Amino acid sequence: MTMLEAALLVLNKTNTPMSIDEIYAQIIKDQLFTFGAKDPISILKAQLRKNTVGFEGKSAVDKPKLKQLDNKKFTPL
Repeated sequence: MTMLEAALLVLNKTNTPMSIDEIYAQIIKDQLFTFGAKDPISILKAQLRKNTVGFEGKSAVDKPKLKQLDNKKFTPL
């Protein structure tokens, strides 16, 4: 399972918009993904952002899977 798949699983399971910290905590709690980075939340943040509608960075994907709300919480499309 990829980091993005784990995040989407968490968001779909909870059916509630979540912050990056909340998504990360749930991924760890459910043991869905093993982060090897020194700053895993930054890596997760980058993965979520590039898969978010409206993100226009170089790493943006063609078919985003997430939407970011005004309160900076994410929800699946």
